[in-house]
Amino acid sequence: MDAKAKASQALAKATKKGTLAGLKQTDVQSVLESLKPQIAQALPKHLSADRMIQMATQVIVKNPKVAECSAASLIGAVMQASILGFKPSDSLGQVYFVPYGKSVQFQIGYKGYIDLARRSGQIKTLYAYGVYENDHFDYELGLEPKLTHKPAPTDRGELTGVYAVAHYKDGGFNFVVLSRDEVERLRLRNAFQKSKPSGAWATDYEAMACAKAIKQLSKYMPLSEEMQSAFVSDEGIIQPDNFSNDQTGNLDADGIYPEADDVDVEVVTEEVNEETGELFSNDQQ
Repeated sequence: MDAKAKASQALAKATKKGTLAGLKQTDVQSVLESLKPQIAQALPKHLSADRMIQMATQVIVKNPKVAECSAASLIGAVMQASILGFKPSDSLGQVYFVPYGKSVQFQIGYKGYIDLARRSGQIKTLYAYGVYENDHFDYELGLEPKLTHKPAPTDRGELTGVYAVAHYKDGGFNFVVLSRDEVERLRLRNAFQKSKPSGAWATDYEAMACAKAIKQLSKYMPLSEEMQSAFVSDEGIIQPDNFSNDQTGNLDADGIYPEADDVDVEVVTEEVNEETGELFSNDQQ
C-alpha cells in the first residue's frame, strides 16, 4: 500500500470527518508520511523530514484540541513550519500550533524569530526581554539613545512591558519598547483573541509579548525572504493549496488570515555615516 492510500485509510478512522481527531500516533504519522516528499523539499539542511514528521506527530497526538482542527489547516501549519525550518515543539518556543475554532492558527514564538535572524546573515544579534515592575528599566531617545535594564534579583513583580534589540553586522542598532498596554492592543488585533488570553498567550504570555516586540522592530530591519515569509504567515490559518506547485512556500494572500498589527511605537535607530564613520541616531514613530 502506498503512502497516499495509507493516509486515506488513516483519515477514515477519525472520529470527526476532515480532522485527525481520535487517531492513534501511527495513523497521524501515516497522514504526515504522505507529505514526506514535499516536507523534505521544503526543509532547510539542518532538519530531516523524518524528524519533522516525528515532532509534528507528537504535537498533534498530545493535544486533542489540535487534532480536532481541520486536517487541511494542520497540514498547512506543518508545511509552513517546514519551510521556515521551525521544530514544532511548544517547549522549544519556535512555533505553536494553536487551535481556534475548527482550524489551527500558526503562531511564531520569539525564539523562532531569533533563529531566523541568525540565519539571515545580516543581523549580528537579536534579543527580546520582558520588563517587570521591580526591575530597574530606563531608556532615552534623542541624539544618543540608551537602554538600561537590570532585572530585580528576587521578586520582580508584574510584567509591565517588553523590548527588542537588533545589532547589525555592518554597524548600528535598533530597539523598540512596548508597554503592557501596547502589547495588549497588539494581542487583541488578532480576531481569535478575547479579553482573556488564550492559546499560547495563556501559557507563554511573556514569550508571545517578546515576539510582538520583535515583529514591530522588524519594520526597520533588513529582512531575508525567510523572515518576510514568517511575518506574513504569523498568526494565520494556512491551507495546503496556499503553497505554490513548486513547493517554494509562496503564499496566496487570499488564503491566509494574518493579524493586522500596525501600532505606533517608538523605534530607536543608530546608523553609521559611510563618509565619516560616525554613528548617528534616527528616532522614528
